Amino acid sequence: MCAKCGACSVVCPVFQITGRESASPRGRIHLLTKLSAARASTALADILCQCLLCGACKATCPRGVDIAGLILAAREELPTLAGGHPFLKLLARKVLANPALLAGAALADRQIWQRLPSASGLRLRLGLLGQATPCTADLPAPQPRQPVAKAKGAGPATVAYFAGCQATYLDPDISRAVDRLTTRLLGGATKQPPGQTCCGLASHSAGALKEARRLARANITAFAGNSLPILTSCASCHAHLIRYPELFSTDDPWRLQAEEFSGRLREFSSFFCAALPPATTSPPTPPVPAIRVFYHDPCHLRFGPTITAEPRQLLARLPGITLTGLPGGPQCCGEGGLFHLAYPDLADRIGQRLLTSFAALNADLVTTTCSGCLLQWRRLTRAAGRPVEVLHLAVLLDRCLP
Repeated sequence: MCAKCGACSVVCPVFQITGRESASPRGRIHLLTKLSAARASTALADILCQCLLCGACKATCPRGVDIAGLILAAREELPTLAGGHPFLKLLARKVLANPALLAGAALADRQIWQRLPSASGLRLRLGLLGQATPCTADLPAPQPRQPVAKAKGAGPATVAYFAGCQATYLDPDISRAVDRLTTRLLGGATKQPPGQTCCGLASHSAGALKEARRLARANITAFAGNSLPILTSCASCHAHLIRYPELFSTDDPWRLQAEEFSGRLREFSSFFCAALPPATTSPPTPPVPAIRVFYHDPCHLRFGPTITAEPRQLLARLPGITLTGLPGGPQCCGEGGLFHLAYPDLADRIGQRLLTSFAALNADLVTTTCSGCLLQWRRLTRAAGRPVEVLHLAVLLDRCLP
């Protein structure tokens, strides 16, 4: 039960920007105890949708109140078209849930962005992915879904690989890097089942449980038939996939299969941290240019499975890398999945707050493992005109290792 102490408000990214009590976790709980989400007014629906579901509040709460869980339960009762930009959010969910539509949307988005002048206001208004990925013109061309070809010298499959939407459609360099790293460090190959689809996080966050369960069943089925560990390269996907059992009741036959599936999951940084040898104390030959790298902690790894040390341990083993960090500790980037589609101005203000803190670090490169965070960082640095490279940790690792 909430003690109304307000500890959650101090760490809430939305409250830090708006300063409104109704936008704080404590304020949302108070409203939920007084009002019914099923009969929510437009204002209440907006308040419930203006939550990033980052998990910072629960991690800080002295009583461990699962505020994000309460908000998710309330969203199940909200009308489909609740919150900001409802049609855009609904379209995004439907496209993410359909691999063929997502592949087509990614290709169409790239073609539109390559033709629009940088100053065009249409860049802020057009398309499903127009707000989500205003940097897609800089990404490799999207490729149709297919199993990643074995890297040269690869042995039999060592791990099954859940690539996720970005590594499959928007930034295939991620999946190629994961495949090469698996060969280089483990002597094997990745097995990428063709039947996998979106993890379903966007649907679940929107309160669309029926849709989320359908996607979960599809992925569980795709990875059935072997006992290989399932490697994930997206922090948000990983955080949702390990919670698949919660989507099914204890008497549902899918519950047991979901538990088996989630038990096989392996997060990228922790998996390769165990595979990569410790850093050598002797200088590399030839010398490697020094580079200052900032690792961005995805909220889904900070407050979900709590994987924060492993990415830094990986980076510390790379030659020429100097790791930097924010003096006040990690901050949310503001992307939040569909949140940035519904509330782009608020997402941008949260991101700008982070970017201001980041500027003092003089970092040359930003790396992370969350698809949404990657897109937000690329958008923020590009809009600010900062010459900072933004890479997935797998791509950086693949680039640095011989």
